[in-house]
Amino acid sequence: MSTELATRTRGVQLANVDDVARVSRMFAESGFFSDAREAAQCGVKIMAGAAWGIDPFTAMVGIHIIGNRPSVSAGLMAAAVKGHPKYDYRVRVRTDLVCRIEFFEGSESLGVSEYTMEMAQRAGLAGSATWKKFPEAMLFARAMSSGVRAFTPDVFQASVYTPEELGAGGGW
Repeated sequence: MSTELATRTRGVQLANVDDVARVSRMFAESGFFSDAREAAQCGVKIMAGAAWGIDPFTAMVGIHIIGNRPSVSAGLMAAAVKGHPKYDYRVRVRTDLVCRIEFFEGSESLGVSEYTMEMAQRAGLAGSATWKKFPEAMLFARAMSSGVRAFTPDVFQASVYTPEELGAGGGW
């Protein structure tokens, strides 16, 4: 067996803008992505993902354009931190009242990001249907995005926000 077969890359590799255009058309024509129905919209999501080292499919499902700004799902943020050679995190507490995540560079703690239901209530978030149904997930998303901005900003080289932080409803 050759080593080429045993070695796999993540996702489709795009070499130029023509590749992005072709893949963007495929995603748009599939009809599977309600937030990107046109090839240009798909292309923007794919290009944002490429800038952050994210393959096209993962970009399509994990990056959303909200109010003309790209937002990143909490799961994608968490995976990017876990996959980064320099950083890691540990969830220290995750209940329906609080989520506390500790961020690390190697074995050194960089700090703790916490989001509480009290904070969500102050921000006017806790009353939404998504917050009522999935409080643990929503608290995790807020603690993760805040922690990524505060402790691991070079993972994305830009401030990242969850869709809900930019005003999207529905709990991406």
